[in-house]
Amino acid sequence: MRRLTLSLTLCLLFSIAGLAQEKSLLWKVSGNELKQPSYIYGTIHLICPQDYTMRDEIKSAFSSTEQVYLEVDFDDPQMMQKMMGLAMLNNGKSVKDYLTDDEYALLDNTFKTKLGAGMDKLGAMKPLMLLSMGYMSILSCQPMAFETVFTNMAQEQNKEVLGLETIEFQMSLFDQIPFDEQYKMIADFVRQKDKAAKEFTQLVYLYKDEDIYGLLNMMDESEWSMPEHKDLLIFNRNKDWAEKFDTIANTKSTFFAVGAGHLAGEKGFLNLLKEKGYKVEPVL
Repeated sequence: MRRLTLSLTLCLLFSIAGLAQEKSLLWKVSGNELKQPSYIYGTIHLICPQDYTMRDEIKSAFSSTEQVYLEVDFDDPQMMQKMMGLAMLNNGKSVKDYLTDDEYALLDNTFKTKLGAGMDKLGAMKPLMLLSMGYMSILSCQPMAFETVFTNMAQEQNKEVLGLETIEFQMSLFDQIPFDEQYKMIADFVRQKDKAAKEFTQLVYLYKDEDIYGLLNMMDESEWSMPEHKDLLIFNRNKDWAEKFDTIANTKSTFFAVGAGHLAGEKGFLNLLKEKGYKVEPVL
């Protein structure tokens, strides 16, 4: 009896360990009275064209579904206009009010050199948009985004693109984090640009390896992913998406594409769906 119990325990442990090591960016969700399966794909928001690839299995899963859900509705013709309106400081201050003279000069010189626009043009931007500029400054390419690729694919296949969140909601999340904390993080990011570039290279490596657990660990360790705000930026949103999944996937088979950092872990999007009774399996 002891041997049987030990064997069952070991099998369970190995099963859990095996599940934790599964590498895939594409996951099939079925069961729990779903009429048709839906799929979840983990994206990376910026990637150089030479690092971009898309497996045939992803294209097949996309084609088999009836609609597409991204984090926000990328085919909304007013999205960019809304984003730019929300990206500007509206409190009567500028970036200069949050940084030391040296930090401000560092950003000004870096962005002028790398992007051709200094703080005289960018100084009214909120931290989130400025951080995007920081990433642009360390890349040696004109990056692309999976969200744009999937939006174009949806248009070619006459599928509706919808958003799990509004752009207003996403921008409001960062408004809840003190601006001085965010701006100083960006200054540190630029100051340590070689380290930041090395970290981004490792991020892309893990992404191309479809290692969502490695990505999760990297987010925990990175000083620029704001790990102290994971509840606000990651976990609370995962919970909200898992609640929305029921209605969305029961209405139509859906291809969901969200940041890969949201997938893995106990509080990850995938595990929350498993806890709700869905069968969640990698598409390899």
